Amino acid sequence: MFRFACAIVGTLALLATDIQRGGANVDAVTFALAFHAGNADQYKNKHITGVGMNFHGAIQERIADGSTRTSLVITLGSVDPAGKLKLLSTREDFIAAERARTTLVVALSGPNLEPSPTLHPTVYEFSGVYDGQVRTIARAPQAVDPTLADSGPCPGERPRDAASQSSFYCAPLLTGATATPKR
Repeated sequence: MFRFACAIVGTLALLATDIQRGGANVDAVTFALAFHAGNADQYKNKHITGVGMNFHGAIQERIADGSTRTSLVITLGSVDPAGKLKLLSTREDFIAAERARTTLVVALSGPNLEPSPTLHPTVYEFSGVYDGQVRTIARAPQAVDPTLADSGPCPGERPRDAASQSSFYCAPLLTGATATPKR
């Protein structure tokens, strides 16, 4: 009887955790495509999970208390005009996708994110919650082309140096994120 009661309590605890997270996990590609289509609100407060590569390296973000922590930008792939996803495995593929303005990314912010253990692009398994926040991403310097239109910074954000030659685009931000390098 005691084991049965413990099993019931454990199941209820798992269900409560799942309800707090907003239900079942959402695939990161599905979510990122919805973000680019302007339909990300349907995933607000949902737990997003996926696998992707970090080509941007670690980024130090400033927190409200003045301290900094590591954040990551994870590239899920490249999306053609028909919406078909192509995985990117090399820096050359990534730069080509950045030049074509077809990269599909999510930004991660969490207290325990660690930079890549190598200087090479690293594959990460990640998860986090989309709470409606966004992050402005700087286009890879090798892909900056002033003759190509870019979507620009996220609404309400602008680069510190408005005269900067860099290109910017907006990405969804997953908070409370975790990321584990795959070896």
